[in-house]
Amino acid sequence: MSSHLKNTRSLRTPIRMLLLASATILASHAARAADMPMRQALPLPPPMMMFSWTGLYLGGQVGYSWGNDHTIEYLTAGGAFTGFQWKYPANGVVGGGYAGYNYQIGPAVLGLEADLEGAGNKGGFYDPPGAGDTKISWQGSVRGRLGYAVNRVLFYGTGGFSFADISHTYVEVATPISETTKEIRSGWTVGGGIEFAVTDNILAKAEYRYTDYGKYRYDSKTAFPGLTGEQQPTLNTVRLGVAYKF
Repeated sequence: MSSHLKNTRSLRTPIRMLLLASATILASHAARAADMPMRQALPLPPPMMMFSWTGLYLGGQVGYSWGNDHTIEYLTAGGAFTGFQWKYPANGVVGGGYAGYNYQIGPAVLGLEADLEGAGNKGGFYDPPGAGDTKISWQGSVRGRLGYAVNRVLFYGTGGFSFADISHTYVEVATPISETTKEIRSGWTVGGGIEFAVTDNILAKAEYRYTDYGKYRYDSKTAFPGLTGEQQPTLNTVRLGVAYKF
């Protein structure tokens, strides 16, 4: 019995020493960890600022227009088709100014835009005894716009009312007697484009539009009395524009 107690006590001493050493080591590591500077978290990147298309803008544009006209000849009395008709191109450079306003709702952009520009469209036919030509000296439009914005890029469609100063000249080749009619014609235009916000204030765009001024007739008074000419000018136009957004 006595020897068993002695053995038990002799075992307790090394265990106590082991526990004490372990506690000392743990305390030492804890103290060192407390003295070490805390590792700072990496800063988060600043949130990306989304561009707003809402606002008024004013700009200039230049482009090229390839058009077509169709002259059909009728008898003024009774309106019978004479059998003569001519199709011909009326192409030229266009350029001028435009202004508008956009309002953005989420990715959707609603807008209203108007433009006015000079035009160099000219073309005609020569078919003795007759000849003729079509000229467009200036044109404009008032249109709605509907677009989808991807931050600084805007994809849009546009359409609305168009108008132009259009003249037609008919020539009796043998005489030669000429007759010119000139009038502001109205029609419709539709198209689409892409616009990019270069900076918060500078907008650049590329656009295509188709324009139709409808069918209309002129009764000849001097060149071909008794005959009526019907015209149907249409235009395809590409434009590049730069605007300032207020």
